[in-house]
Amino acid sequence: MIFKNKSVVSIRPSDYSTTSSSVNTVVECSRSECIETTGELRVSKLSAWYDDKVVLKEVSFALQQNEFVCLCGPNGAGKSTLLSVMAGVADAGLKASGQVGWFRYDASHHSTTGASEIMVVECDAKRRVSKPPRHELARLIAYLQQNEYSEWDFTVQDYVLQGRYAYTRYSHYSPEDYAVVDSVLCELGLSDFSQRHIHSLSGGEFQKIRLARALAQTPRFLLLDEPAANLDYVYEPHLMKLLRTTAHSKNIGVLAAVHDINLAATFADKILLLPSAATTAADESSDNSKKSVLFGTPSDIMNTENLKYTFGVDFECKEIKSFQSLL
Repeated sequence: MIFKNKSVVSIRPSDYSTTSSSVNTVVECSRSECIETTGELRVSKLSAWYDDKVVLKEVSFALQQNEFVCLCGPNGAGKSTLLSVMAGVADAGLKASGQVGWFRYDASHHSTTGASEIMVVECDAKRRVSKPPRHELARLIAYLQQNEYSEWDFTVQDYVLQGRYAYTRYSHYSPEDYAVVDSVLCELGLSDFSQRHIHSLSGGEFQKIRLARALAQTPRFLLLDEPAANLDYVYEPHLMKLLRTTAHSKNIGVLAAVHDINLAATFADKILLLPSAATTAADESSDNSKKSVLFGTPSDIMNTENLKYTFGVDFECKEIKSFQSLL
């Protein structure tokens, strides 16, 4: 949306936590009401590059369980690379340094233990990346890539059942696995889709089925690469609301790369702005010049200086009371 030659972003009101005038109220649990064992996926000084091209430069932040975070940045900034490295499935040609690990909270939820439960990515002195077994990662992190197509026309039930593979013995699914799938489909309102074939689904329906498969993994963290891509304006906010509700009700840390910063400002608990590595290296005029990422609540992060530093264009920020309001 263009307004006076400037991009326009709407900022969510500070008291907009679970509802707005145009979004139905959702029931969310507090951290203390959710699963007792909780923690954070901590990224520490993560850098990544292909040959001489730097993609990520010393990125550090923590994704907490029970939190919905939107990852925003220009094309080529490294959003997909960051998500894939965090999920432990990065391109074999990618070189990296730094760490990604799951750290568990203590009983009071105020601090983390000194050692990680699982170190997802750890680079040695020769920049070689070590990772735990794939089945361990699949139980910790569910990852949805941008695009996916299946040559096999699975039923929805069989497709979602694939999310349980990390829990199988000798590739055999148990009655418990089927029960988890049925429960997830029910929670997402997809029970009637169970015996439909995935090639018959619309783009929005298939996205929900992909989300169901990820939730069937019962992960602690859910990483999504542009989950709202190619969806219409009606379904985009519905999906974002679903992700936020999922994070809060299931005690899952959700990190989703999105291009619509208005949607991010409306639904996210926190926003991670990722400028390109070239921007962070070249721009010395801003107070942010030495920051590889900008991370915080929408009200703290979404201002004209931060957005210009991230995207390289001028923005005008206005606070609106309803998501459906037009400028």
